[in-house]
Amino acid sequence: MVTTQPRYGSTGSLWAGRLVGLGLLLVAVVIAVVTIPELRSELAGDGTEGTLTVSSCETHTRTHYGTHRRTTQLEFSCTGNWTAQDGKASYQDVVVNTSSRFETGAKIPVVQADGTFELPEDRAPGKDAGILAFCLCLVAFGIFCLLTGFGARNGPALSESWRRLPASRVTGPVLGGVFALGALAALVCALAL
Repeated sequence: MVTTQPRYGSTGSLWAGRLVGLGLLLVAVVIAVVTIPELRSELAGDGTEGTLTVSSCETHTRTHYGTHRRTTQLEFSCTGNWTAQDGKASYQDVVVNTSSRFETGAKIPVVQADGTFELPEDRAPGKDAGILAFCLCLVAFGIFCLLTGFGARNGPALSESWRRLPASRVTGPVLGGVFALGALAALVCALAL
């Protein structure tokens, strides 16, 4: 009797791939748990509108490393006193990230929500909706890895994993559809909203 070893290695690599899938699912859940309340707040228009009277602004640089080059981006943070539009609340020494540097004494609109202060344009729900859509991609790919063991070093190839899906005529199109829907929605949110 002759036994053959699978091309993709051992069952250990299958379990490693399943652990990758479980990890992706956990990451998606954590990101969604953090993002959903913020998105709800933005869609409901929660927050107190007010004005920040700038006392100082600082410039920071952030370096991004790409595959072939390094870029530096200027970032600004302004400190000042914030007063609600209705005059019922005020805070001192509030720090807000801004897109440009403001002169001392400048008055800029700032929204307070959940203990944070942001510019109104930074509360765009499109970014958070895009993050949730990306979570759909993570969930679909995580389930795929969990079911097939794909994703580990020396594990099964994508085509072989696809064939190993349980009820592949149904599971494959559903997982592929959820992944594609999440990717399309993330793209639309990033570009259009």
